[in-house]
Amino acid sequence: MIDVSFATIDLVRVSLQNFTIIATLVLLYNFIPDRFRSQSKLAFSLSVGGIFGLAAAISIPALWQATGDPILGFNVILVPLAGFIGGPVSAAVAAIIFLLGSATVSTGSLVSTDILIVVTSGILLGALFYYGRSWKRFPQSYLIQIFLLGIGVALIESYSFVLSVAFQTSPAPLSYFSSVVSIIPFIVFSIGGTILLGSITGFIDRKKQAEKELHEYKDHLEGLVRERTAELRQANSLQRATIESTADGIVVMDRDGIIRMYNQKAGQILNLPPHLEEGPQGTFGVITDHLVALLSNPDEFIRLIAPLSDSAGQIVTTDLAFANGRIYELYVQPQRIGNHIVGRVWSFHDITRQRQAEEAVAAANNKLVLLSTITRHDILNQMTALLFQLELLDQDNRDPGASSYISTMKKILGLIREQLEFTRDYPDLGLKKPEWQDAGAAYTKAAGSFAGRNISFSGETGHVEIFCDPMFGQVFCNLIDNSLRHGERVSEIRLSIKKEDPDLLLIYEDNGTGVVPEEKEKIFLKGFGKHTGLGMFLIKEILSITGLTIRENGIYLQGARFEIRVPAGKFRNL
Repeated sequence: MIDVSFATIDLVRVSLQNFTIIATLVLLYNFIPDRFRSQSKLAFSLSVGGIFGLAAAISIPALWQATGDPILGFNVILVPLAGFIGGPVSAAVAAIIFLLGSATVSTGSLVSTDILIVVTSGILLGALFYYGRSWKRFPQSYLIQIFLLGIGVALIESYSFVLSVAFQTSPAPLSYFSSVVSIIPFIVFSIGGTILLGSITGFIDRKKQAEKELHEYKDHLEGLVRERTAELRQANSLQRATIESTADGIVVMDRDGIIRMYNQKAGQILNLPPHLEEGPQGTFGVITDHLVALLSNPDEFIRLIAPLSDSAGQIVTTDLAFANGRIYELYVQPQRIGNHIVGRVWSFHDITRQRQAEEAVAAANNKLVLLSTITRHDILNQMTALLFQLELLDQDNRDPGASSYISTMKKILGLIREQLEFTRDYPDLGLKKPEWQDAGAAYTKAAGSFAGRNISFSGETGHVEIFCDPMFGQVFCNLIDNSLRHGERVSEIRLSIKKEDPDLLLIYEDNGTGVVPEEKEKIFLKGFGKHTGLGMFLIKEILSITGLTIRENGIYLQGARFEIRVPAGKFRNL
């Protein structure tokens, strides 16, 4: 009988002991440097092969138990598993270390043939599974892969068992049943050990991969943060440089009235500290109080600023006269991010020299107006005398042919008188500075001049104010006069407003005959039409002084419709 020592119950004890060592050493796999995994494939393969080979050699029972237990055991699992993880290089390194350990305890000078066959088979099996994972038809599930690897290891173990039995010289060979029973533990432990150890290494790989991806993502986020921080610093620097380079004082405030930024020019104008301070001193109320203390007439300023708290989108523009004699044009507009209003921007533009120049020009114009008034008065007196002489000449005239010439001269003198009277009625056109005027009040006053004409006047303008020439009221007088002269059947006249962001429309309508399509543009030309031909031309000129425009947009035979477009910044208090 052949004594097969590894088929006894001691096999379980020895296997558990060996498996404990193997599992402990395999855990060293966790300490392979991450840089080997990511930077050097060869270094990683050598590390895997070294660790698994060391575990395979130490798990040879004869090395550390000084027993006659066989060299081949569950340590055979580690060679194909090393190849499965790190490739052929890992399997080869593990096999070499294992064979060196085997040679140490071998009674001969060389390792036995059955060990060489088993180890070589393990190398090939590991390489097959390593490259097979990239095949399309190879199972993609990691558990299935290590299960199949376990089956392959079990086949190798079975083959090893068959070889070991074949090389036995004992006169008592094993029976068939005993052989089958003896090989079952190898198959079970081979498959189970491969799955267990493969799962451990797989878990370590996934853990390290997750840590790597986490670190890479963290590094990516930190890089993005650094880039965005640098971009923000550059944008803030550019914004600060732009704000500081302007000659205007600029104050940026949020919707709660907290100052977020102001340039040095604004600090000089408002006596603010050189740098923005935190706390209550940076609130809207403090700046308002500060401005009130600096202004020579703060009441108008308070009246204009008060509605801002209820209308974040409102634009305000006005002149501020400071007690020190300086004059600043204030322009307040919303600060927007996308479609949302997040605050307001206050701009202070020094117009002191401009106002002084305008006052000098106004003084010179007043003198010219006075001179032209005197001259016009003298010319009209001379014309009156000339007309009287023509009347006398016409009465004494006995030549029928001369009467037509005298009549023509009278008409010419009549036209000259009308032109002179026009300069008398509109001597201040464009000479006085624009001002805020209530559109509804100007329209009502103009309509009052046409009382008793059986005309129904109506207006729905609220309290909108228009920044325009002081002769703005004459616009409505001329429009009403034009309706009565040319509308033929006018009985109703209306004035309304319509918001067309960012502008405003003042809409004047009547129920007369309207304007023929081909004359809609011509009616604003000087001299066009009946009478003097100056009424509509004058309207256009008055409005154009402050950038307002007018057009006729009615339907012929349904009434006239004049639309006065007021651009943003030229109206307020909607």
